[in-house]
Amino acid sequence: GYSSRFESELVDVLQYRGHALLYDALQKALKKSGKSPLSIKKVVDLGCGTGLLGELVANDMPWGEVFGVDLSKRMVEISRERKSKSGRNVYASVGNEDAAKYLSTFEKRSIDCILASDVLLYIGDVSNMLEESSNCLVNNGLVGFTVESIESSDASSGLRLLPNGRFGHSRSYINEAAKLEGFEILSWEDCVLRQQGGVDVSGAVVFLRKLQ
Repeated sequence: GYSSRFESELVDVLQYRGHALLYDALQKALKKSGKSPLSIKKVVDLGCGTGLLGELVANDMPWGEVFGVDLSKRMVEISRERKSKSGRNVYASVGNEDAAKYLSTFEKRSIDCILASDVLLYIGDVSNMLEESSNCLVNNGLVGFTVESIESSDASSGLRLLPNGRFGHSRSYINEAAKLEGFEILSWEDCVLRQQGGVDVSGAVVFLRKLQ
């Protein structure tokens, strides 16, 4: 079906591994911040696609609830049907709207962790997403995401539209945007996100922590 073809193209052809990289980074971020995995009760998966990332969370952290959102109606339909290895739905619910707008529907300080694999490279300006993340996250809550990284020591030039049609973000830009919304960079790991035309696409896996 469409779901398996889409995932095969992503994982096999493009060697996409953003979901796995982000999930591994989440485990490291929990250790680094002194949090027990059991403290992660509510997770939001922005740009959830077919549910690759949500399934990793649901399988390994079955005590939590995962809430997904995607702009594509087809992806939402697929992810709503996705099951964990225990046979339950991966997602408690899946919304079909803009990421920041979806985050605004949650109560203040009700979410423990927000994840966004390969989302910011299509959003560009992260300020709205981080503002809404700050509102709905608990104190010391985590935001994890992948970016296509660019070099820039100046935050004002650290957001660029790349020739591939996606946005690149520099560490200085993310750091400045994070500080404005009450976050600090907990970790920044350079990585290869996928292949494009047989060439590695360089990026980073980033975790922010909400300061009290």
